Amino acid sequence: MLQIDFINVGSGDAALLRVNDYAALVDCGNVSLGECRPGSKRIMAADFLRREGVEKLDLVVLTHLHRDHIGGFSAVLSAAHACELWTNYLPAPGLWECEAAIPEEFPKKARGLGKSLSVYLPALRRAQARGTVLREITRPVTVPLTDGLSVEVGCLGPEVYERQRQALDNALRGAPDPDALQAAGAALNEASLRLLLRYQGQTVLLAGDAYGSCWEGQAAHCTVFKVPHHASPQSMGRALAQALSPETAVISCGAYRDDGRPDPQVVAWLREASGEVLCTDACQVPGLSGEDHRAVTVLLGADN
Repeated sequence: MLQIDFINVGSGDAALLRVNDYAALVDCGNVSLGECRPGSKRIMAADFLRREGVEKLDLVVLTHLHRDHIGGFSAVLSAAHACELWTNYLPAPGLWECEAAIPEEFPKKARGLGKSLSVYLPALRRAQARGTVLREITRPVTVPLTDGLSVEVGCLGPEVYERQRQALDNALRGAPDPDALQAAGAALNEASLRLLLRYQGQTVLLAGDAYGSCWEGQAAHCTVFKVPHHASPQSMGRALAQALSPETAVISCGAYRDDGRPDPQVVAWLREASGEVLCTDACQVPGLSGEDHRAVTVLLGADN
């Protein structure tokens, strides 16, 4: 049986996958849970691992470098040994100990990318020191994970990740380019690694923050769909919801946001096309239950 726990990390993503003794974590949430209202069941990914007794992660995947996906990685390393890490950026040799100083006058997304590096690089060094195998993925690849479970990693063209590499490496060399960093920051969501898991004839699509417009031409029916970008207005359209027609759609999003996430129209399209639409937090949006969860748990197996 495949168990997937979409952890309520507030405004971020973290999904724990388990088959027998195999465990993988896709994204790690942010460095904190944000504002927690009375009765909230939000939990840090690291604390969820401890609660579940998970002391070893065979694989950690960081889909992209936004802090609401990578911020909790260092804490996760304190909770469990990570055997392998997949990411779409590893610094060039000689830059691992460097820090990126991004001037305050740089554009917003360039500064945001600098803040992401300040969280990501210390955690990356920590993982390397603890013996984690680090793997940079910037091209589609199919990998068998464990008995009956495999993953197809989807991504954009290699030129996107090469531009990201040049912008970040130059920043670490002390020569940050505001335009290059702004462009790389603007492309982070689209550059997310997308995971299509196959298990006993069923499929699970974890789309990171990659807007559906980037990959909807490859869309096909799936059993479970983790909605990209917290179901923002630009996350996907009705045609993609219909093409996927998932049995279960899961939105990972913190409640009480003021930026239109989850978007009621996206929720309506998903409800029209899906068997059920669930949300990790108590989001008060028509079509969602508004319930508090520590995690939304989905089970897949021979009897499903």
